[in-house]
Amino acid sequence: MKKRVLGSEGQRKNVSPEIYNKYAKTLKKMVDCKTVFKRDGENNSEYQKFYSVIEDSFPNITKTAQKLVFGSGCFVYVIKGKNATKNIMLMSHHDVVEGDDKWETPPFCATEKDGALYGRGTIDTKTPLFAELQACEELLADGYAFNGINVYIGSSNNEEVCGDGMVLATEYFKENGIKFDVVLDEGGAITEGMIPGVKAKSAMVAVHEKSRHLYRCKTVRDTKGHGGLNPSDDCAIIRLTKFINEVNGKKIYKGKFQSEVKGTFETHAPYMSFPLNVLFGNLTVFSPLIKKIMLTIPQTKAMLATSVNFTNIFAGTKDDPQIRAKQAETTMFLRCIREDDLLMGLEKIKEIAKKYSVEIEEIERDYCKPSSFESKQYKHLEKIMNENFPDVIVSPYLLTAGTDARHFTDVADSILRFAPIDLDKKQFATIHSANEHIKIKNIGECVCFYKDFITKYN
Repeated sequence: MKKRVLGSEGQRKNVSPEIYNKYAKTLKKMVDCKTVFKRDGENNSEYQKFYSVIEDSFPNITKTAQKLVFGSGCFVYVIKGKNATKNIMLMSHHDVVEGDDKWETPPFCATEKDGALYGRGTIDTKTPLFAELQACEELLADGYAFNGINVYIGSSNNEEVCGDGMVLATEYFKENGIKFDVVLDEGGAITEGMIPGVKAKSAMVAVHEKSRHLYRCKTVRDTKGHGGLNPSDDCAIIRLTKFINEVNGKKIYKGKFQSEVKGTFETHAPYMSFPLNVLFGNLTVFSPLIKKIMLTIPQTKAMLATSVNFTNIFAGTKDDPQIRAKQAETTMFLRCIREDDLLMGLEKIKEIAKKYSVEIEEIERDYCKPSSFESKQYKHLEKIMNENFPDVIVSPYLLTAGTDARHFTDVADSILRFAPIDLDKKQFATIHSANEHIKIKNIGECVCFYKDFITKYN
């Protein structure tokens, strides 16, 4: 991989301090809304307050764009372009997780401190949503015609709880034959210190995320008589436990370097210090050694292998604990990088299940196809990043968490997971934790990025 000469942080595109302070005031209003999703609707008033902030803060979008609503609050704004032949989707969910008493500032009363805005959602993900909306608001105000593209801005109200917002939206897109040239969601960011031996910051663009598959593993019903009159060591609970232990002990999934993981290391190798630059710059030679090391570390093992977790066990009855359980079951949770690898391993698991009279039934399949980092969509994002953040390495990677973008696998040519939020180690540690905050200067950088992403897309 060729090494690009990196610029300086001072060369980044941005707006004037007056403008990004104005941006911070609007973002503050969005953060002040406690949009924590409650399935019983208990928090509806906070969501309604948030939607009012959106309508008041972005009047050109409110007036010009078509607004689609799905479920209890997932919204999609549609801005129709002149002679449009392509659709692009910009996404960021607006629900957030709870705050706690470890915060130094109120989590739902955004506070400016030391050049940053503190509050729940400033990173995950109200700043990207603000920047997407603000970019389009300014383009509409300037009379930009959105030539050749329709721009969709989508935001789920229940992403944090794996809700139905974007599921319903993608069902609508399928039914109406709407396909996207690119979907750009959260998932990656500008980070530092994430890659060993690299001092520069990295824009980690997730081109794939691990999928989620759930299976019910249930013992064949025991037809033997009374447990006291027919004692046996071969009961449902013991058989299920033996099955779980053997699956865990077999190491079914060995792990391998998929293209996006190779891409991460090959992109960063020219910027690594010796000897890491030699190791990761020659993966063909050294991949067996690197893989062996990575498989011993849970965080890096997740980048190589399908994970198997048994999340619960049900058996017997609490009404009469003296009666032996006739049947026992567990939920098996598999997260795979490639589905063919998962299915091959699943056949091995089913062979083990036969030994213990355990039946396996699929409950949920949630697979998202990987996108290519050689595609024109990825190259476009890379170009915009190089222009807006010349001091940053742009790299593909595999996301081991999950996003709403995975629901678009059947209606999008390319799915990229990245927001241009610039996080140091301290900020990164605040995601879903106390004292979440965004640098106020970075808010303006985000708006510039999205405006360029839209206006230079072809």
